[in-house]
Amino acid sequence: MKNNCVIKILLLFWISIFPSAIMAEQITNVTLDRSWGLLLGDEIMLQVDMSAIDEGIDLDSLPQFGKRYGIWLYLKNIDVLPQQLVFNYQVVNVPTENTLIATPEFNIKQKNGQWIVIPPTSLTIGPLLPSNDEAGIVNIDAQPDLSPTLIATTKIKQQLQLYTLIFVLSAVVLTLWHFGWKPKNRQPFAQALHDLARLKWQRSVAPDQASRILHTAFNHTAGTIVIYGEIDELVQQQTWLAPLKNDIEAFYQRSAQHFFARKAEQEPDVDMVKKLAKACRAKEKLA
Repeated sequence: MKNNCVIKILLLFWISIFPSAIMAEQITNVTLDRSWGLLLGDEIMLQVDMSAIDEGIDLDSLPQFGKRYGIWLYLKNIDVLPQQLVFNYQVVNVPTENTLIATPEFNIKQKNGQWIVIPPTSLTIGPLLPSNDEAGIVNIDAQPDLSPTLIATTKIKQQLQLYTLIFVLSAVVLTLWHFGWKPKNRQPFAQALHDLARLKWQRSVAPDQASRILHTAFNHTAGTIVIYGEIDELVQQQTWLAPLKNDIEAFYQRSAQHFFARKAEQEPDVDMVKKLAKACRAKEKLA
């Protein structure tokens, strides 16, 4: 009796310390996507067949990934698929010669409490460089530095000079066009806006010069000198100015008070003159 009790106690103690030794009843089949020609940094997929496992596995019993196992392999992650597990390894060390290694062995627990053994499998990893014996050499000499290839820059410089000249000439033409040249087909109020815009660049400007520019535009539009009493005739002749009749009359009234009164009134408001010129130009473009 005493011997039987001792045996039972030892058996229970052994099971508590090494449960996998008693309960690891099933060994699965494993395959590698390739087992030779592997170098530092290469990745390997170890596929574990789980089609015969009906109860499913306890995910908490899977080995820890993101960890190095042994000298050669690093377990990056584990893909849990319906009928297989995929262990993704990476080679993280370099042997001095072709070396046969084995993947680690793991025990995984099923949901019914039984254990599954994932057996090791062999693969061959090689060095980055051939060994001296294989290559028949003692030292490996570095290749000399390559001389840089010189590129002809004469054509590029000529093109750059040409583009610079074109840019300068274009800028000069645009400047002369804006500040000096007047196209023959420029309409009166378009010319008025152009002249009004040039006033801010002139050093000395008479206070009433803006009004004179706008009067010139009305005179050119009518083909004669327009005075306050002839605005109705101007509007009848140029019907597109009819919506602006009140503004035109107000402009001429202020001009009369400034230019022809015995005591000149307040100088013309340049902003109001520009506003009326823009409005007339908008109608002029549609006429």
